[in-house]
Order: sequence, then structure tokens, then C-alpha cells
Amino acid sequence: MTKPTLKSLATGLIATLAATGLIAPSIASAQGSDTSFTFTSTSNQPTMLGGTATKKVPYSGMHWTGNSTGKTSTGQATKTSFSCVMMTQPPTDTLFQSHMLCDITAQDGTYSATMGCQMINPATQEASCIGGLYGTGGTYAGRRGSITNHAKGGTSTGTGQWFQ
Repeated sequence: MTKPTLKSLATGLIATLAATGLIAPSIASAQGSDTSFTFTSTSNQPTMLGGTATKKVPYSGMHWTGNSTGKTSTGQATKTSFSCVMMTQPPTDTLFQSHMLCDITAQDGTYSATMGCQMINPATQEASCIGGLYGTGGTYAGRRGSITNHAKGGTSTGTGQWFQ
């Protein structure tokens, strides 16, 4: 058995997550003083760019849209829609195999999420992402927070918290 390279793992991360719709960090909205949340997301079929499709470019990328349902820490149900882009990173980027940026629309405002992602186990389609939240409109304007996203076997779930 040959040891996979960082480049092959990163390309595998994009391909696996895209094929299974696992990456979808749409975030549950935080109402009033409620600052933490959980979410489950589903993605539409992504559009692949670069290396995965052509094998001539050393990087792979994609963009996609989707929807999420969630719950705040007070039990309030939430729904969001999102649009995301993701790109693998060079072998010299040893912290994350890919980076992702999403714009999220909630019932009470808009925000963006930036994340770094790692493939945990390609055989089980397991990956994890971590990153920041940046409020852009409505009740989120000027707010900052953090987010996690974990995908395994066809499900994407996560948690987040607004800090300010």
C-alpha cells in the first residue's frame, strides 16, 4: 500500500466532499442574546473547477449552494441558505488541506464563514472544518464568532458561537 501524498489527500477531500454533499457550513441564526447554535446541512450538486476535472491543474476547487436547518441554545429552530467556494491548498500548506468561504442568509441577517478543512478518513468520507464567522448585515452586522463543521458518511453537522 502506498502512502497518500498531501496533494492526493487534498484533491480527494474536494472530490469526496463534493460527491457526497458533505460540506455545507450554513449556520443556524443566533437571535437576541442567544449566541450558540447547532446545524445540519444539505448541499446542491457542486460545480468542480481545475485539477479534479482536467487533471492538468495542480489544485482543485468547487462552488455550490444549499440549505441548512438548526437550533439555537434556547431551542429556537432556524433555517438558512448558503453559497460556498472551496479550493485545495499547496503541499506546503500543512495546516489545512483546503480552504472554504461561504455567504449565509438567515431570516434575521447575513454573514460569511471562512474555514480550513482536513480529510480525517477518506475511506469513511470523514472530514472536519473549523473557522470564523463575520457578520455582514441585519442582526449580524459587525459581529464575530467561530464555527466547526464535521462530515461523515453523508451527513454534515456543526456548532458555532457568536462572541460579539
